Amino acid sequence: MQSTSRILTLFLVLLPGLAGGCASDRPPSGGPAKPAIVQVISSDPLPSSVNVSTQTIHLTFNNYVTVRQLLKGLIISPSVGEYDIAIKGRFAEIRMERPLKKNQTYVLSINKSLESNWGEPLAIPYTMAFSTGAVIDNATISGKVINADFSPATNALIVAFAEPDENIGKGSLLSRVPDYLVQAEASGSFTFNHISSGSYRVFAFNDRNHDGQYNPETEEIGLSSRAVVATGTSDLLFRLYRMNHETLSLAANQVPHPYETGSISGVCFTTGQYIIVNASNATKSYSVTAFGNKKGILHYSFPELPPGSYTISAYIPSSSKQTDSKKQWSPGSIDPFLPADPFGYFAEKVTVRARWATEHIDIQVKSSHP
Repeated sequence: MQSTSRILTLFLVLLPGLAGGCASDRPPSGGPAKPAIVQVISSDPLPSSVNVSTQTIHLTFNNYVTVRQLLKGLIISPSVGEYDIAIKGRFAEIRMERPLKKNQTYVLSINKSLESNWGEPLAIPYTMAFSTGAVIDNATISGKVINADFSPATNALIVAFAEPDENIGKGSLLSRVPDYLVQAEASGSFTFNHISSGSYRVFAFNDRNHDGQYNPETEEIGLSSRAVVATGTSDLLFRLYRMNHETLSLAANQVPHPYETGSISGVCFTTGQYIIVNASNATKSYSVTAFGNKKGILHYSFPELPPGSYTISAYIPSSSKQTDSKKQWSPGSIDPFLPADPFGYFAEKVTVRARWATEHIDIQVKSSHP
């Protein structure tokens, strides 16, 4: 989220005085043998330091990187405003423009966008927390981000905005600087570590151009089913979705060739009286509505599905009056901010064979309430 123009301008000014070829994507001559991966091997201040008063952070890598490469992968939360970066060989200096806030925990992260001059990736995302006060915040929020096809969203960024009670629902998140930002792991899982206790509005997006900002025209976004997320939450689930994207949805009884089909059935565990269940493949999505019995158990069945591989998911529609299985899952809205419909999915693909019944495909859907 940082302004890059000032940083790159200063980089050009510092260029003549920096040894080691930091202006180039090529490593300095006569350096050490090329490491296989990139790692941060030391920092100043040290991780978990308290009572930090400096405005400068020093990092030492085991490999050569450039300003442009570090800028691409660097995240400091909460925002520190503008900062300057200078690199000499394997040593990086990050100098903040203004003093850091008092009694504030900061988290410096370098995500997997960082590469060395030779193109080697960062071994694992690097995170280092320090505090300008006597203690370090240790609250967390965690969850998972998936793509529209339910695969892990490995390129997702997740942003969190602190929400005092009097500000909940006010103003567009797109006009605000997030308090915290983190990148999803290869599995789509994420965790905000060392954040201040409280309530947050959180969303995820597919950072296609690696600029750290959501672009509604070109990038997918995922919203939680909770308008406000409390620290300590560990089960957030986001599904990335292009807001102008349309999907095809057919009722299960419209499936052709009934004598060459198979079936899928199971149970949905959730609150409420009914839920919509989808069976989706690469080209179509078939839907049925499951209603709860006297014991609150929601059984569903797709009696006739064409053979193939399906993802089974379920969601609670935002309107309790709609029981039409053709009703689409609502991804929510970022402006105005509206939560997505609560949903869940079966983690593995389900294979349907002709004249074969596949049973016990059970799904849990968390309600919109913690």
